[in-house]
Amino acid sequence: MLLRPYGSFHGGIDLPDDKRACLDLQIVPAPRVTRLLVPLSPCGGRPARILVRPHDGVYAGQRIAEGCDESEVDVFSPLSGTVVGLTSACVATDNGFSATQAVEIANPGPPEELQAVRQVGDWSKAGPSELIDRLSRGGLTTFCTSPAPLAGLLRRTGDIKADTVIVNAVEDQPYVTAAHRLLCEFGPDVAAGLAMLARAAGAGRSMLAVDARRTDSYREAVRVARMYDIACIGLPHKYPIGEPSLLVGVLTKRHLPPGANPLDVGVLVLDPACCFAAYRWITSKLPPTHRVVTIVDERRGFAGNFWTPIGAVCTELAGTGGRVAIHGGPMTGLRVTTQAVVGPATDALLCVHEPQAEVAGPCFRCGWCIEHCPARLNVEMLNDCFELGLPDQAHRARVLDCVGCGVCGYICPARLPLAQRVRHLRRIIKGSAGATGAGI
Repeated sequence: MLLRPYGSFHGGIDLPDDKRACLDLQIVPAPRVTRLLVPLSPCGGRPARILVRPHDGVYAGQRIAEGCDESEVDVFSPLSGTVVGLTSACVATDNGFSATQAVEIANPGPPEELQAVRQVGDWSKAGPSELIDRLSRGGLTTFCTSPAPLAGLLRRTGDIKADTVIVNAVEDQPYVTAAHRLLCEFGPDVAAGLAMLARAAGAGRSMLAVDARRTDSYREAVRVARMYDIACIGLPHKYPIGEPSLLVGVLTKRHLPPGANPLDVGVLVLDPACCFAAYRWITSKLPPTHRVVTIVDERRGFAGNFWTPIGAVCTELAGTGGRVAIHGGPMTGLRVTTQAVVGPATDALLCVHEPQAEVAGPCFRCGWCIEHCPARLNVEMLNDCFELGLPDQAHRARVLDCVGCGVCGYICPARLPLAQRVRHLRRIIKGSAGATGAGI
């Protein structure tokens, strides 16, 4: 594992690790659920065309909905059961929870155990177009905070001739260990999946980025990565180094313009779960019906990394019991709603006590929020814009450059909810742009 200095970024903080509860716990089947609400638009787009009817029996891995183009994906049943009908559910996207149609499946079968695959297909001689065609039939998406259909993303990557693929396995937020356990237990499959997707994208350079403190756990992944000429890079523990635009800057020295994404500078950023799912589909025709989810409930002393069916209801898995359930990491996670289900972006469910409300005081003008902001924003000024109702001035102050890491609110000594206020300003500006047809 390469540990030489790879640069850094402005701001950020050293968060407590707090991963002891589940860092060394192997992936096991998820707790049994009473029903599944399988989303027909797992990426928040148009729903796929349903292929089953109420009262139909379905089996695990059965195709139950069909995407009509590459802006949609095929949907498969995670477990056997009986179709109840169409309902609604919410899946996490980069804009929060998104409502979608879902297929409700009652009496789902027993949880599935994650096992090593038996390779029945070969991809080593397939070209990019053939690989993308094969991936497009598998209902594959990315599994990051803004999930997207994988085949369409790879085609766009090839069209713009992106030259680098980075797999982000840093996991810089406390508690979350889903990617870590995938690399520990199925590292060779993740590395082979990365090599496969880099070939499909036509990229000549690929990197696997991890937390430098965990490198001893990834020896098997590194061994296979070297066979495919993948650079394995251990990065220092500094939050939010896992944010894609910052990660690209650290690893490639390419600066993303405001409002841009990594593809605009020729870099595709993926996640270990996506590589793992692609490898399983191409080699063994196993559809992406599950993902690894870290579940932690500190009050019950319950923690683990679970192979969890897509469509499982989050509150049922977390067993909230009146406590707050957070979808994702504690810095950027979403408060779970009753209709929220496990989707591609679900890497963690954290059940915590409702924090005692703290009265926010006036801004001290200490400058900590400015000093630690990785986007170099004048957060003090943005807070003034919020309090005075000046979204246009916030726009001129580059509020849309915010990466949403939550550092400003975390360190604020006045306990001002700065991250929420900045997020509110962004929503106002984007909403105004949508209403006027302007592109922001």
